[in-house]
Amino acid sequence: MAASKKKEETDLFDLLKDLVKNWRIMLPCIFIAGIIGVFVALWIRPIYQVDALLQIESKSNKSVGMMGGLPSLFATSSPAETEIELIKSRHIIGEAVEKMHLQYRATPVNGIDRLLHREGRMELSLYEVPWESIPATEKIVPWIAEAVDSTSFNLYDHNKKVVLSGSVGTTYHFPYAGDTAVFCVHRMDATPGQKFELLKLNRLDAISAFKNAFNIKEKGKKTGILEFSYKDIYPDRATLILNEIATTYLRQNVEQRNAEAQKTLEFLEKQLPDVKAQMDSSLLKFNTYRNKVGSVDIGAETQIILEKRNVLQQKLLDLQQKKQSAIRLFQPEHPTIKTLEEQENNLKRELANNTAATKKLPNTQQEVLKLTNEVDMSKHMYTTMLNNIQQLKLVSAGEVGSVRIIDFAEETTQPVKPKKMLIVFAALFIGFLIGSTIITLRSKFSNGVRDASFIERETGFSVYAKVPKGNPNGTKGTRPLAVVEPDDVAVESLRALRSSLEFSMEEGSNPTIGISGLIPGVGKSFISVNLAALYAGLGKKVLLIDADLRKGRLHKEFGIKRGKGLSQVLLNEVSVEDVIKSTEVENLFIMQCGMVPPNPSELLGSKHYAAMISELEKSYDLIIVDTPPIMLVTDAALACRVASQIVMVIEYNKHSIDAIKDGMTQLLKGNTTAHASVVINKYVHSHSDGYGYKYGKY
Repeated sequence: MAASKKKEETDLFDLLKDLVKNWRIMLPCIFIAGIIGVFVALWIRPIYQVDALLQIESKSNKSVGMMGGLPSLFATSSPAETEIELIKSRHIIGEAVEKMHLQYRATPVNGIDRLLHREGRMELSLYEVPWESIPATEKIVPWIAEAVDSTSFNLYDHNKKVVLSGSVGTTYHFPYAGDTAVFCVHRMDATPGQKFELLKLNRLDAISAFKNAFNIKEKGKKTGILEFSYKDIYPDRATLILNEIATTYLRQNVEQRNAEAQKTLEFLEKQLPDVKAQMDSSLLKFNTYRNKVGSVDIGAETQIILEKRNVLQQKLLDLQQKKQSAIRLFQPEHPTIKTLEEQENNLKRELANNTAATKKLPNTQQEVLKLTNEVDMSKHMYTTMLNNIQQLKLVSAGEVGSVRIIDFAEETTQPVKPKKMLIVFAALFIGFLIGSTIITLRSKFSNGVRDASFIERETGFSVYAKVPKGNPNGTKGTRPLAVVEPDDVAVESLRALRSSLEFSMEEGSNPTIGISGLIPGVGKSFISVNLAALYAGLGKKVLLIDADLRKGRLHKEFGIKRGKGLSQVLLNEVSVEDVIKSTEVENLFIMQCGMVPPNPSELLGSKHYAAMISELEKSYDLIIVDTPPIMLVTDAALACRVASQIVMVIEYNKHSIDAIKDGMTQLLKGNTTAHASVVINKYVHSHSDGYGYKYGKY
C-alpha cells in the first residue's frame, strides 16, 4: 500500500512538472478561457427572483351551530400536492399570462449594450399581425421596433419598411397585407436608436415559457405553506406577475369552493314553488273536507297515531336526505350506506304498522288523519327547504376559500444570476483542464524519448550530457557561446560532456572525435563548436573540421567567408596548411568544408581522407570532426571511421528509441572499435532537477 501511494504521488508530481514545463501551452489556454468566462458573465442578462408565501388551510365552519350539518358538504380541504398541481394548471397560469401580456416579447438586439448592461426596455400589450395574409414567397423575419425618443417609436416590418410611427400607451389599428394589424406599447424605457425584436408566442408556448421561470414548493413537510418564486430580467415585472398568479389562484379557489353551494341553491329555488303549491293544495283539500263534514272530534288515540306518523315521516325524509348526500361520497357497499339503508327499512316498517293502526279508525277520522298528515308534511318540507336556502345563502356569502396569502411578492435589487465570479472561476478551471488535456495527449502520442536512463538501458550507450538551450544572445557573432557566456547552463553541460570524453580517452593519445546527429536541426554544429572552444580553453591545440561537404556552416560561426576547404584538399587542389584558419579563440583552428564537390561520399571514404586525419593528429592535441546527419546520407559514417570517439547528438523529445538505435548502428558500421556516446540537446530541465541559470556563479 505504501509503495502504491508513493507511486501515485510520483505520478501526480510528474504531471505537475509537465504542466510547469509546458507553461507556454497552459497560460494561453487559461487566459483565453478566462476571457471567454468574463465575456459570458457580462453577456448573460441579470435574472431577478421574487417570491411569495401562501397558506393552504382547512376550512372551519364558524356557523355550524346555526346551520347544522349542511355546510359540511362544502367544507373540503386539499393536500398541498394537489394545490401545487392546480396552481401549475393552464387554467391558472394561462389567465395570468394573458392578463400580463406575456405572450408578447420585445427583445433588445444591440450586443454592445448587452455587454455593458445598457439595454433598453419595451413591453407590449398588443401585437397582432396578419401573417396568413403575407405572400408565402416573402421571407418572414421578426418585426423591429426602434425607439425615437422616450415616448415614441418606429415600427418596421419583416422587409425593414416603416409601417407605423407611434407613441407609448396608444393602441394602433392599421391596414397591412390586405388585413388589419394591431399594435400597442404600454411601457418603454430606451434611448433613441435602440432596437427591439418583436415576437408573439402562441398560448401554449407562452405558458410553457412561464413554467420554466416559475417554481412552487411546500416549505417543510405537511406545513401547508407554499412558496411561489418567479425569475425575470425585470424585478418589478416579476413582482407584478407573481402577485397576479397569487391573487388569481385565491379568487378561483373561492369561486370553486362556492360553486357547489350555488348549484344546490339554484336547484332548491327551482323546486320551492312546486313544494309551496303542494302545500297549498293540501291545505285546500283539508279545508274543503272540514267544511263538508263539519267539525270532527279527534280522540286521544287518533292524536297519538297522527303525531307518531308525522314524526316517522319526518325522520324518514331526513334519513333519505342523508342517504343521498352519503351516496355522493361513498360507494353503495360502504358501511355508512348500509347503516342508513337499515335505518330506512326500520322506519318504513314502523310507518307500515302505523298505517295498519290507522285503518282501524272510523272512516271520517281516517280521512281527517290523512289530510292532516299531508298538510303537516307539506308544511315541514316547505319550511325545511326555506331553511336550507337561507343556510346556503349564508354559506355562499361567508365563503373565503382555503387559501390565504401570507406574503405578497416584493421587488428585489440583487440578481440571482449570473454568478459572475463562479462563471469566471469555472472558465479558468476549464481552461486548465483543456491545457492539461493537450499536454497529456501530446505527451501520450509523442514518440520522442526524454529519459536518459531509458536511452542507456535500451541502446547500451551512455548519455554523456543533457544540454539545455543556451542564451541565444551568446550564439551570435564570431565567438562561441562557451567564450561569450562561460557561465551559461548549456556551457556547464558541455563541460560535463568534455569531462566524460576525457575519462574515456587513452592517456597520451591525440584522439579524433566524430560528432553527428540523427536529422538536421538537432544542434550538432553547436555542440561541435562549443566543445572545441572548451578544449581550447584547457590549453590544448584543437582543430575543428567541417566534414559536411554538402551543407557545411561552421565557417559562419566564426565569421569566415566560405572558400576552399576540406573538399579541395581531398581533390588535391590545395594543401592542408592552406585551408586551416585560426579563430578568435586561442588554440582553436578550423578547416571549413570548402566548395560543394560532385562526389562527397567518395571523398570522405577515400584513403586520402584517412591519411590526412592521421597526419593531422600528429600536429594537434585534439581533432573534432563535424559530420552530416546520419539518417540522411552515409557521409557521417564514412567521416567517423577514423574517429576514436563518436558522439551522436539527438534532440530532446523528438526521436524514437528505434531511430536512435538505427542511427548509432549506422555510425558504427565502419568503426566498430570507436567509443560511442549520446548527447541530448535542447534538454528541458524542471526546477526539481536542480538546474539553474548561471550555475557557475554560485
